Amino acid sequence: MSAERHQIAELVATGKDGRMYATEPDKLRRLVHFELAREPRLPQPELRLAGVGLVALGDYAAAQRVLAAAVERAETPNQEVAALVNLGDAHRYPGALDAAEPVYRRAIELARTRCPELVHFTLQHYGKHLIDARRPHLAVDVLTEVLQIRERLGDPALIASTQDALSLARAAVGQRTI
Repeated sequence: MSAERHQIAELVATGKDGRMYATEPDKLRRLVHFELAREPRLPQPELRLAGVGLVALGDYAAAQRVLAAAVERAETPNQEVAALVNLGDAHRYPGALDAAEPVYRRAIELARTRCPELVHFTLQHYGKHLIDARRPHLAVDVLTEVLQIRERLGDPALIASTQDALSLARAAVGQRTI
């Protein structure tokens, strides 16, 4: 991982609402623009992370362009799935839910068929999309599946993230939260 890529990753955090945000926006903006200045030579993982940085900064139109390029440049199914999920987020965050839906569905299908180790990742983001799309009953179903997968994986941070999302979905349908 390049120094810039590592720094970008450190400047993007996830809030309790499950959305990414910039911890130091000015610094993140400088790093992202530095990376994008190398764009024609930028490896796909670094291009994707620059797109994630743009999402965290709230520059959704630029993020959509960068992440669409990252999808096209993917060399492996794992890279494509990750870029698709981030592209879905770049549409979802500003409220373009109709545009986000097919992107998430494509990521889920690809994960199920080519990289099952990423199914929980794709479904987690899709579950959050369903909450935003005011389909919380379906979100509860999807996030319950994610929680089961993540409990089998045994990663406390992933489990906590899904529990937070599931609590939001349950609250949206008036169920008791966990």
